[in-house]
Amino acid sequence: MRRYSEKNRVIKFSMFLRAKNVDSGPPLSTILGNYGVNTVAFCKEFNEFTKELSNYFLLEVIITINSDRTYSFSIKEPTIAFLLKLVMKKVEIFKKGSGGLKIDYIKVIYLKDIYLISNFKYNSYDIYCLKNVCSILASSHYFII
Repeated sequence: MRRYSEKNRVIKFSMFLRAKNVDSGPPLSTILGNYGVNTVAFCKEFNEFTKELSNYFLLEVIITINSDRTYSFSIKEPTIAFLLKLVMKKVEIFKKGSGGLKIDYIKVIYLKDIYLISNFKYNSYDIYCLKNVCSILASSHYFII
């Protein structure tokens, strides 16, 4: 029977972090500090890596910590639901009701935004592929409202 040694230990976990807005305070310092990682260095590196993104981007970050306390991180692409929520606009419409016209708000996603998201996610400029992807995106719109 072989015993598990501490030398080969690799810890891998994921967290959701805001782009260019990570502080070295809790809860991040608590989690990384338990594994002996320098939290200030991680925050500086992550904020530098995401400096071109807006701070409303909530990114899923996969952090890998090796046994010698070195770390690496990778960022997953934003989900389609998140991108659709970003481009969703609130439009006011008039509804006929008792007592006259009433203002109501609906959420709208324009077709050009769906094309931009499908182009961003699937890197395809083929019009037939974009047509299929856009129909999938348009059908997923109903589930995120």
